[in-house]
Amino acid sequence: MQFLRADRVFNGVDFLPNESVLIIDEHGALHDILDVAAIDPGKIQTLKGVICPGFVNAHCHTELSHLKNKIPQKTGLAGFGKQIIFQRNTSSKEEIKEKIKQADNDMWINGIVAVGDICNTDDSLETKTQSKIHYHSFIELLGLHPDRAALVFEAGVLLYNQIKGLGLNVSLAPHAPYSTSKDLIEKISAFNSERGLPSSIHNQETEDETKFFHGIENGFYDLYKFLQLDISWFKAPMMSSLKYYLEALGSQRTILVHNSFSTKEDIELASKKNVYWCFCPNANKYIEDRLPGFDLFTSLKNRICLGTDSLASNTQLDLVREADLFFSNSGYSEEDVLRSMTSIPAEALGIQDEFGKLIKGKNAGLNLIEFKNRNIRFVKKLIP
Repeated sequence: MQFLRADRVFNGVDFLPNESVLIIDEHGALHDILDVAAIDPGKIQTLKGVICPGFVNAHCHTELSHLKNKIPQKTGLAGFGKQIIFQRNTSSKEEIKEKIKQADNDMWINGIVAVGDICNTDDSLETKTQSKIHYHSFIELLGLHPDRAALVFEAGVLLYNQIKGLGLNVSLAPHAPYSTSKDLIEKISAFNSERGLPSSIHNQETEDETKFFHGIENGFYDLYKFLQLDISWFKAPMMSSLKYYLEALGSQRTILVHNSFSTKEDIELASKKNVYWCFCPNANKYIEDRLPGFDLFTSLKNRICLGTDSLASNTQLDLVREADLFFSNSGYSEEDVLRSMTSIPAEALGIQDEFGKLIKGKNAGLNLIEFKNRNIRFVKKLIP
């Protein structure tokens, strides 16, 4: 047994009383939480900093790990999309899989115990079946033309069955409103809702998305021209993208990712749905050189989670770096930020009974961090 005490202990929801000692069994699971007075002082290991559960990364693209340092920064999302298309398939399958494995290991070292991971292919499956990290794979579907909805959906279900057959957690997810028709979003939502599965969608990441849905010249017109796709049939609905697709989400639990250009009206509108708001601040800086208006979301602080996005759009898959940027550019409390890294993303992914909190009988990971001057620093993993 290990007996661990620190300056403060965060249980995934709140800070525990200062006298709290965690008792960890030989398997790394939480055995009990006792008052310091009930334990022989010679058995207690006292640490400087904050003990918290393992981190839950709500949004990642491990499949893009081979693109680290290959895509220029601050190109805007349409320019970034072109670079992804140019470079995604320039590496061998062996290199792609090796970089995924390396990214998985790096996340584990950085205290991440669970990940919501976007999948377009089966490249990450070998790593996921062997990983110490718990993955929920979101099979990302794209198809703006309604006529393609059935075909794209069927291809997604094939990959879903393949991943589910490996014993991994998986569901379907639309890519973004500018790349996925409402018909396809509705099909995805019905599929997930019937199975009680979560979904995810890239939401209002760029001003070009807002312009696209208001019929204003934007970078996506150029991107679709580059892809040689005719979108002359698309009629801008003259409303925000979120308002356009919101009803198509149905009743499924959905993670809205990025939200850099979400407005107060969008946020209020979405409160009618079962949505979580995921921020990936370093990716927003990398691509658009802009951060979301974090403080617009303070009334929804129990629905906010953090993600790393990909190594194509970030320099590290380190959730503490995301939390640090979020914390230092907002008015949220330490508890708010810690929840966004632990219990809230676990709830969004539907794994709250296993991860995100200090749960008796469970090994949900254990990390040591430090807060100083509205900055956060990762010290170490406490449970290997």
